[in-house]
Amino acid sequence: MKYLRKHSALTALLTALLLANAAPAQAEKVDEIIAGEKATIRQAAQSQQKIDQLSDATQKAFADYQLELKRIEDLKIYNLQMERQLQRQQEAITSAEQSINDAAIVERQIQPLLARMVDSLATFIQLDLPFLQDERKERVQFLQNTLDRTDVTLAEKFRQVMDAYAIEVEYGNTIEAWRGTLIWDSKPHEVEFLRVGRIALMYQTLDGSELGAWNVKTQAWEALEGRYRKDIRLGLKIARKQAAPELLTLPILAPELL
Repeated sequence: MKYLRKHSALTALLTALLLANAAPAQAEKVDEIIAGEKATIRQAAQSQQKIDQLSDATQKAFADYQLELKRIEDLKIYNLQMERQLQRQQEAITSAEQSINDAAIVERQIQPLLARMVDSLATFIQLDLPFLQDERKERVQFLQNTLDRTDVTLAEKFRQVMDAYAIEVEYGNTIEAWRGTLIWDSKPHEVEFLRVGRIALMYQTLDGSELGAWNVKTQAWEALEGRYRKDIRLGLKIARKQAAPELLTLPILAPELL
């Protein structure tokens, strides 16, 4: 019994000694495990941080990519608009060049046309009733001089010729009276002229004793009978707006049948 008690005591002592020796080793191992876990946690945190950084960089890169795509699309639209504008400008340039060429052709054609129109106007005045001859011939001479000038534009030349024609046309729609001088029996006589459009040109001396009219056929003045005196006097008043318009009996040649 004493032996057993001694053996148990020895065993307990040995066990206590073993536990006392094992505790520091176990604690050191636990510390190592804890330190390893901390290192793992730090590595995981660092890895997560890198992942977060990569995620942010990826999102930023994607956003930049989307922005570049938008810019590229905008540039495509802008380039398309520029191409259309360039095409329209090129068409405008082509049209302008064609207009310039056409204008040059028209100018070469209009210049001789205006010259023919002025010559025709001069011939017409010569064959027309002999009223306002000096004024009308001066107008033709002015046009001829204008056509020879280089400092006057073609448009202005055209306008002046058209104005002259308009004046001649207006003569056919108006009645006019004025004083002038006629020569017969080698003597000058002061008379009052009366023009009714282009159908009649007459005169009356200031005292009313002599009457006459222009004969288109003979291209000469002819004396009129006294029965026209009243109507010519009334026509002079109407032309001067001294009387209201009314019917007149005038010496007008009947048109010839062709």
